[in-house]
Order: sequence, then structure tokens, then C-alpha cells
Amino acid sequence: MDNKKKKFQIPTTCALLFMMMIVCAVLTWIIPAGAYDMEQVGNTNRVIAGTYHVVESTPVGPWSAIMSVLAGFSKGAKLMFMVFFCGGAVEILEKSGSINAAFGKLASKKNLNVNVLAFLVMAFMSVGGAAGVFANPVVALVPIGIILATNLGYDAFTGFLLVYMGAYSGFNVGWANASTIGTAQPIAELPIFSGFSVRVVLNIINFAICYYFTLRYMKMVKTDSTKSLNYEEGMSVSEYMGSGEKKGAIEDTMTMPHLLSLLGLVAAVVCILIGSIKYKWSYDQISATFFVLAIFAGLINGMGVNGTTKVFINGCAKMVNAAFIIGFANGIGVILNNGNILNTIVNWLSIPISSMGSVLGANFMFIANLFINFLIPSGSGQAAAVMPLMVPIADLAGITRQVAVQAFQFGDGFSNCLFPTAGTLMGALAIAKVDWTKYAKWMIPLLGCQVILSLVSLTVLQTIGWTGL
Repeated sequence: MDNKKKKFQIPTTCALLFMMMIVCAVLTWIIPAGAYDMEQVGNTNRVIAGTYHVVESTPVGPWSAIMSVLAGFSKGAKLMFMVFFCGGAVEILEKSGSINAAFGKLASKKNLNVNVLAFLVMAFMSVGGAAGVFANPVVALVPIGIILATNLGYDAFTGFLLVYMGAYSGFNVGWANASTIGTAQPIAELPIFSGFSVRVVLNIINFAICYYFTLRYMKMVKTDSTKSLNYEEGMSVSEYMGSGEKKGAIEDTMTMPHLLSLLGLVAAVVCILIGSIKYKWSYDQISATFFVLAIFAGLINGMGVNGTTKVFINGCAKMVNAAFIIGFANGIGVILNNGNILNTIVNWLSIPISSMGSVLGANFMFIANLFINFLIPSGSGQAAAVMPLMVPIADLAGITRQVAVQAFQFGDGFSNCLFPTAGTLMGALAIAKVDWTKYAKWMIPLLGCQVILSLVSLTVLQTIGWTGL
């Protein structure tokens, strides 16, 4: 008999969200039911401050709690399909070799200054991250970044920074990120991707911060290679630093299908932005755009009808976990609404936040979301779980809904690059062979700069009453 004790394992995000649903169902039997009067302001439904009142209790029983799971999936169906279709399109772009070719083309420029090369790679990843293309798929691109870095004479962690940190410098404040603000804004009854110009500026600032820390690290390991995060005592330099000679195989041939695929990606992002901002596109139109991109990229790269279909479905399969997280997160909102305790919780939370004032209240929302992301590392899942609470609180505290969305986005985004519950981060670090504790020590100063950026930005945006409309 095996007497070894099983090690405690942190529940998966889906399991954790289901546990939270059970807790919320229990709370419907404990917390008094309540409601606010609502008013229509333009196209937005807003709660009226001071109108909270007790209503008849409607506790959620065991069977109703189970049915809430299905209701949550039904409620989030359109968003879930958008996640699937985005995953399918990205998978086709990756399997076609288009992204590899783009990296290889940059790496083949022998006379290109290494700082400029780092800038171009990170900028490419940042734009893709801001558009929501390079999120979970970034793990598959880290090995390419490592080959590129070691070919230049740096370590594997440098490759991680070029790819992962480049992508998340955009993803964290993404101006067209369908899984974060694309989820949060409809809940806040805001047009998808509204506030575009401000978020582009935030993307540029955050990119500059990440680029500076990357260059500083590259300079440090070139000066003293033992400061490399890949260094372990007793290692020879050749074991953790590249020789500067081309050894890895990065495809450096940019074929016409590769170029057309990348241009198709750019065209898709532009269409989504214009469609969302000018023509009020929703999840359906965005999903259709990704679907068209997938078909186009698959066919022009010679995958054929069957090959394109197979790769597309494989890409969708990789997004099942992300889609299920959305469903379970929506289930929490269903239970809170059916049990009529959502507004009671909002009333309790709004009292201390209102006493802080709108500016401090907005910053408090950011800090709260920063820590919530430890438990719910999925951006779309966190948006579905917290935004139903944040929107009425924002109305009651005098915080604009666009600022509330930004507080969520900052809190969810920046902690993605630190918390060990973020699967994408841990997978990328494993590929780069870097221990998380070493990485965390390096990352904390960078995160400190991002927290300052968040607090300053939210303070300014709330002070000017930013609506992003």
C-alpha cells in the first residue's frame, strides 16, 4: 500500500469558480435579498443612489445551483464562441509558419543593432497582444524567442522577455483585447473597444517600461553573465549563454502565403476595430472576422479544406479551458441575481468606496482586482465575475464606467506577469528553464512601475471624468 501523502494541489480555475458558485448559493440563504430602483440614461441602465430596499428572499437550492451552471454557459455562449474562433485562427497562423517566418526575417538581418531588433520583436508581440492574438498562444512562441536570443549570444530568459513580456506589454492594457475589455465593456453597457485612443497611449507607455527593463537585463548579463536568471552555481558560460553563432533553426524564408497571412491578420484587427467603434460590432461579427481569417490563411498556405478544418478545430480545442472559465464565471452572476443578493452586496461595498471619493474608489477597485486575479487568472472569467459588482458600485460612487473597466483591466493584466496561478506565465517560464522565485524577484520592480502607472492613470482619468465615448 502506498502510504505517501498526496501533496495539496491548488484547484483549477474552473473547479475554483464552481466552488465559488456553491458558496454564493449558500449565501443566498444567509444574506438578505435587496434591490435598487433603476433609471434609463441614454442607452444605459443605472442604479439610483439611495433607493436600496429589501425584497422577498429567493434562496438558491442545490438543483437550481446546478442549473445555474448551464444558465451561465448559455449567457456566455457568444463570447465563448468568439474565444474558440480566435483560437482556431491563431492556430492556423502558427501552423502555417507565418509567425515563425516573421521572426526569422528579423533574425536574418545581420547588420541590425541588437537593441533595434529587440524593439521590433517586442513591438510586434505587443501589437499582437493588445489585439488579443498573443495571449495563451504566446507559450508556443517562447521557444522561437529563445533560439533568437541564444543566436545573439544571450540566455533563454532574454528570449522569454522578448516574446512573453513583449506580448503582455500589449495584452495587459489591450485596446482591442476581446477576452478582457471585450467582455467587460458589454457588461458595463459600453461600446466594445470604446476608449481606444487612451488605451493606445497606455500601451505605448507600458511597452516603454517593459522594453527598458528588457534592455537593462540584456546589458546586465552581457556585463556579468553570472547574473543571468538561467545561471546555477557551477555552470559554465556555454551552458546558459548562447555563443552568438546561429545554431537554432528559425525559418527565415518569408513566402508570399506567409506575407498574405500576416497582412490578413492586420486587416482582421483593423476590421474589428473599425467595426466595433463605428458600427457597434458585437461578439458575432468579431467571431465571423476570425473565422474568415482562419479560412483565408489556411487555404492560401496549402492546408486544403480538410487540413484547414482540422487545424482550426485543434485551435478551438486548445481554448476549451478558457471558454469553460467564462461559463462558470457567468454562473456566479446568475446565482447572485436569482438569489437577489447581488444588490445587497453592492450596497454593502458601495458604502466604504463612496466614503473614499470617486478617485480613491477607482484606485481601490484596481487594487482589489489585482488580488482577485490570483484566484481567477482568466481575464474573461474575472470580467464576467467582477464586473456585475463593479458597475453598480461605480454608479453609486460617482466613478465612470469606463474608468471602472480600466481599473479591472489594470488589475487583471499586470498581475498576469507575476502570480504563479497564471498558467501561461508558468508554462513560458518552464520552457525558458527559469525558477519562478528568481523571476519574481526580477519582476517586482517592473510590476511596481506598472502599479504606479495604474494609480496615476486612474487618478487622472477619473478626475477628468473619462467616459471613452
